[in-house]
Amino acid sequence: MIHKAALRTFRLTVLAGGSAVLLAACETPLDLDMRGGFGDGFSTADAATSALSNRPQPDNRGVISYPNYQVAVARRGDTLTDVANRVGTDVASLARYNGIDPTVPLRKDEIIALPTRVAEPSPATGASGTGPITTAAVDIQSMAGNAINRAPQTPGVQTSSLPAAQPATQPNPQKQTGREPIRHRVERGETAFTIARLYSVPVATLAEWNGLGADFSIRDGQYLLIPVPQQAAPARTAPVPQTATLPGAGSPTPTPPSAAKPLPPVDTTPTPAASAPAPAATKPVADVG
Repeated sequence: MIHKAALRTFRLTVLAGGSAVLLAACETPLDLDMRGGFGDGFSTADAATSALSNRPQPDNRGVISYPNYQVAVARRGDTLTDVANRVGTDVASLARYNGIDPTVPLRKDEIIALPTRVAEPSPATGASGTGPITTAAVDIQSMAGNAINRAPQTPGVQTSSLPAAQPATQPNPQKQTGREPIRHRVERGETAFTIARLYSVPVATLAEWNGLGADFSIRDGQYLLIPVPQQAAPARTAPVPQTATLPGAGSPTPTPPSAAKPLPPVDTTPTPAASAPAPAATKPVADVG
C-alpha cells in the first residue's frame, strides 16, 4: 500500500513539472535543442522576433548572383548533374566544392554553391534585371531636382526647366536589390541550431532560406546562406554634450556690504519686562460670635 502511494506521488510530481515547462513555453519561444541552459543560458528565442528579409528570387536556371559569389537553387528531384547542366558548369568541380556525390537527390530549394561564376542573370534567363544583386543606388538626378524645387524663388530671376539627360544605357528599374548574406560552410559537429545561435537568426528562417528538411539536417561541407535583416539598424544619435558651468554662474551673486554706506542703526533700548499680575483680593472672614 505504501509503495502504491509513493508511486502515485511521483507521477503527480512529474505531471506538475511537465505542466510548468509547457506554461513557460507559452510565455517565450521554446529553445528546441535545449542547449541554452535553463533560465540563465543563451537562447535563440529573441532572434525569432527580429524582422528578416525573404530570400531573393533566382532566375530560370536557379541562379542567385551576388558581387562576391553565386549560388544555385535546386529543384525537386534534382541532382548535382542536373544543376551543373542547367547553369553551365562542371559537375565534378561542383560536387567537390559542395562535398556531395553527383548522384545524390537534392531537396527542393537546397542551396548549391558555385565554385566559379557563370553567366549573370538577365531578362533572357528570367531575371528582372541584369547583373548581381546589389544595394539600392542613390538617384542623384532626382535628389538634385527635388532640391531645386524646394529652393526659394529669388525675385527678378527667371528660371527654365531643362530636359532630362538621357542615360547611355537603359536602367533596370525592377532589378532586385539587397544586402549580400554571409555564406557559411558547415564544419564537423555543427547543427542548424548551433549555426542559428552563432548568427542570432531563427532556425526556421535559416531552414527556409536553404531548403533544409523538417529535421533541419545538414552535412559537413555544405554551404548555407545566413538570412539578412529586413532593414538596417537605426543610426544612433550622438548625445548632446553638456557644457560645464563655473560655480555661481547659474545664479546672481548677492552684492556685498560696502563701508561707504553705514548699516542701519540698531535699537539698543531694553524691552520692558512684563509686569506680574496683581494678586486677587481676598474677602475678610466674618467673626462668628
